[in-house]
Parts: sequence; C-alpha cells; structure tokens
Amino acid sequence: MNESELGRIYSDGEIIFREGDVGDAMYVIQSGKINITKKAASGELVIATLQSGEIFGDMALFDKLPRSATARASGNAKILTIDKKKLFSTISRDPTLVFKLLESMSQRIRKLDQELMTLKKSNIDIMHFFIDVDEACNLILEEARNNVPADNGSIMLFDEEGKSLAIKAAFGTEWNPKMRFAVGEGIAGDVLSTGKAELINNVSIDSRFKSGAAHIKSMLCVPLKWKSNNFGVINMSKSSEKLFTLDDLKLLHSVAIYASVAIENAQNFSKFKSVTDKILRHATLLDMW
Repeated sequence: MNESELGRIYSDGEIIFREGDVGDAMYVIQSGKINITKKAASGELVIATLQSGEIFGDMALFDKLPRSATARASGNAKILTIDKKKLFSTISRDPTLVFKLLESMSQRIRKLDQELMTLKKSNIDIMHFFIDVDEACNLILEEARNNVPADNGSIMLFDEEGKSLAIKAAFGTEWNPKMRFAVGEGIAGDVLSTGKAELINNVSIDSRFKSGAAHIKSMLCVPLKWKSNNFGVINMSKSSEKLFTLDDLKLLHSVAIYASVAIENAQNFSKFKSVTDKILRHATLLDMW
C-alpha cells in the first residue's frame, strides 16, 4: 500500500477492511474499483462492486457496529480514508462531501423503501386464504420473479411421505427428472435444515450444489417456515455473470414471509378438505344402506 497526497493506493486484492472489524472510518473511491464481499458456507462471496466516486464504510461513523462485509481492491485503487476526527475538517474544506454522503445513504434507503413498498402492495393478494397449494406456489413464484430478476426459480415443499423436498412450481430451464432433496442434501436441503437464507454467487465452488439441466452460476435460497417449522424453500438462480445482491436476498426473504402464510393456509385447507371429503363419502355410504 503506497501513500499519496490525498489518498492511498491499494494493490489488486488488498483489503481495506474485513468483515467483523471495528469500524472507525469511511472511504471514498478516487479511482479504481472495490469489491464488497461477505463470508458464506461456500466461501467469500462478492455482493457488490463499487467504482470511482462512490462512498463505502460510512455507516461505521454512525452505528458503531462491526463491519458487515469485507472491502477489497479490484485492481489498483486509490482510496481516501476519512475518520471521525477528519470528517468535519474535510467537510469544511470540501462541503460537497456531506452532500455525497447523504446522497449515498439516501439512495440506498430509497431503493429499499420503494422495492419493499411495491412488494407489500402487490402481496396483499398473496395474504388471501388460498384453497389450492399449487395455485399459491405459482402466484408466489411469479411475485418473486417480478421483484428479484432471475433466469430460473422454484418453490420446493417438504413431502412428508417421501421425506424429501419436491418442486411445486418452477420457471426457466426444466429439469427432467425433477430434482428432489432430502433434509440436509444439496443447498436447498441444507437451507431447509438450518432455516437460514443463503446468497451464493459462485455455485461451482460450493460442495453442496447439485447440478441439473440448467447452467447455473449463482443462486438465492430462502426457507419457508411457519412458527418453528421449516417446510420448504424458494430458489432463484442466474446463468449470467451478473451477481445477486444483499438487497435481492432481503426482498426474496420478504416474499418468503408472505409465502409462508399463504402456503400454510392452503396446506391446512387441503388437509381439512381431505378429511371432510372422507366424512362425506362415509356418510353417503351409510345413506345407501
């Protein structure tokens, strides 16, 4: 790392800060690119690539929490470091910095707010009492696709009889035969077991990944749960080099909350209808005699 008059030159792959570090400074990219990464079961995943003029690490100046991700230079990058002591003196010399800082935060908040408001409005129908599980799954997957762009997607529910996850709704490349996973098997089976959502931007290095007909580069997998019971997952995947982001994961998690209620309602109704049908058939037989 070389010193310069206004910033520091970080060489390719050099770390600016690590996930979990104490945050005491923010950074401005003067030139070059920075990869923001997070730890996952499959290794370190790139969740965003920032370029010249962008600000990162700024939340550490306000929330006093550990770093939520790692920042690493992608190629040589010139970075200006601004700690709390320097912040106000820097603003006095360059008042535009405060506007850039507020603009950066505002854009992030506005983007999430708009996406979540759209999601909440469109999910009013999903909260209705479905009488058909397949109908619920198809509508929910369509909603997920509208909010999180992907090449392939599926909803898998746990089949009590087969003791495995089975596809109930899907779009994209068709897998034939249909994939099924036992609890703990594959990424979907592991998410079902742990109940923890995952963002995997390079499935080829994840030992849990089971390849099928679709050529997949990256994926999101979010559990469907009711109370303490995990009963399925929503999968979204991409074949292109474009990566999923943490915002995508948050949005899919929001969809999963609505989906869990809708599917649980549909499953309960299906069970109730099955029992009712048996009672009615039995009563009919009795009337015949």
